[in-house]
This record gives sequence, structure tokens and C-alpha cells, in this order.
Amino acid sequence: MRAIETGLLLLVRVVLGVLFIFAAWMKLKNPQAFADSVLAFKIFGRADHLVVLTTFVVPWLEVICGALLVLGLWSRAAGIALGAQLLIFTGGIISVLVRKLDVTCGCFGEYEWPCTGAVSMCHVGRNAVLLLAAGLLAWRGGGVAGLDGLLWRRPSRGAIPEPSRS
Repeated sequence: MRAIETGLLLLVRVVLGVLFIFAAWMKLKNPQAFADSVLAFKIFGRADHLVVLTTFVVPWLEVICGALLVLGLWSRAAGIALGAQLLIFTGGIISVLVRKLDVTCGCFGEYEWPCTGAVSMCHVGRNAVLLLAAGLLAWRGGGVAGLDGLLWRRPSRGAIPEPSRS
């Protein structure tokens, strides 16, 4: 059972990490297109400085969290940070749907899989699946198959603790 959990956490951690690194790369490759997507959501109103801040902060947060997940370092913190981002993104998408705006997501640049076209409930569903993955990592950590597991490995059950030196 331990091997299945280790394999599952490794798979979820690496897939989510690579996915967010890819999403960040698409935003950093064409920051103007991402800024246009942020503007189209009409969340910040006339606060252009918040659009600029979002355009540069979001991709770098995705890169950092994605890299941490791929490495298996601070996996819980990275899962929490990505989960928080996903909640905010999903709130923005729901806001667009309620206001009936015709907006494209811009989340993965020109590669909007499996959701294509204007923002829809498909985007909410996709984010829900990603949020579940991030939540799993926040709850269980990255597993032993990563830097967290190597650096902070707990002694196995039945191991004799080292005597304290007084």
C-alpha cells in the first residue's frame, strides 16, 4: 500500500508541477496576451497597475510552485499556494460566467485543453480537478519520492531511536 501511495503522490506532484510550469511559460512567452486576458475579465476595473502586477506575479508564482512540486521540495506549501491560486482563478471564471462576458481564459496560452473557446463551466471543472490534486498534496505532502522525503525522512516504525546525550 505504501508503494501505491508513493507512486500516486509522485505522479500527482510531477504532473501538477509540469502543468503549472507550462502554463507559466505560455504566459511569460506572451505577457501582452495574458494581460489582455486579465483585462477582459473586468475584475480590476480601471486599476491598470493591478493588471500589470497580476501579469507578472502570477506566472512567476506558478513557476516557483511548479518547480517545487517537480523537485518534491516544500510540496505542501506549493500545493497550498497553487490551491489558493486555483480558488482565485475559479472565482474569476465564475464571475465572468455570472456576468455573461464572452472571454477566453488565457490560462495555457493557445493550448486550452480540454476546454476550448470562451470561458465555460468546463473551465470550472478543470480547475476543480486541479484543485483536488493541489489539495491532495497539501494534505498528504509530496511523498517520500522527492527532496522532502530525502531531507526530512522519518525513521521507520520499529527503528530504535538514538540515545540522547546528556
